[in-house]
Amino acid sequence: MRSSFALGILASALALTASAFDCKKAQVAGHTYDLSPLSREITLESNATTPPTLTSTRYVLNPCAPLKAEPDSVPEIDRCPNGAWACRLVTNFKKDEKPRITEVNAVAGKSSKDEPVLEAKTSGSDKPSEFHWIMKGAEVEKTVWSTDIKFVCNKSAKDQDLPTVVGFKDGVLSLEWAVPAACALGGGGDEKPPSDEDKEKKPVESSGGGFFSTMFSLFVVISALYLVLGVMYNYLIVRATGLDLIPNRAFWREFPYLCSDFTQHVWGMVNGRRRGGYSVV
Repeated sequence: MRSSFALGILASALALTASAFDCKKAQVAGHTYDLSPLSREITLESNATTPPTLTSTRYVLNPCAPLKAEPDSVPEIDRCPNGAWACRLVTNFKKDEKPRITEVNAVAGKSSKDEPVLEAKTSGSDKPSEFHWIMKGAEVEKTVWSTDIKFVCNKSAKDQDLPTVVGFKDGVLSLEWAVPAACALGGGGDEKPPSDEDKEKKPVESSGGGFFSTMFSLFVVISALYLVLGVMYNYLIVRATGLDLIPNRAFWREFPYLCSDFTQHVWGMVNGRRRGGYSVV
């Protein structure tokens, strides 16, 4: 009886572990995404002038795990709720007065069991170039707050880049995050998107030899066509045989001598200029 009870507890624990959100192997529309480079707590802050005060709105979030518990030095009423993945804090500043937190609540996650939902619009087997990270939060005045992060595949960006706050309306925090981690893995998840370090280490490809290699290839192709067409012409039209099949054979036989005469002519001109244009009589 005890062994059965223990096995039941173990099975339940394994089930909870298996169902836990894995940022390294996030599944979207049948494709795998590695969001682990984004696993960190980030803070997005904006200020608004509200005379005679200044109002600061901060969003603290982690797309891969619940936020860390705040220290006991922070009053419990001013802390983000335990189990929150994203938190909204509004602080009011007034001259000669201590900052006053006027609002703090979870906009994503409200218990350790909560997990985000990943959704994407895709057709067939296409890898989604963007998808949504959605998670519900606390209920405030009969309105359930939530966070909607729109992930966009952008391989030219860096995973250290911060998301952009699109807005906070009707209890929904909308963010947009364009990063390489939002690109689907290839080859069944074995291929990873390039990290920022890989991008910096990647050598810059040089195109210096492109022109010369193209010209050499063109020369080889033209020479081959010249030889093949010339041989065909001499064989079919002129009815030549043996070495006479070589196109313009007489020219190529004299070609070395022509090159020699040209070289001697140029050399003579150069020597003549060096002597100032005069010759020995």
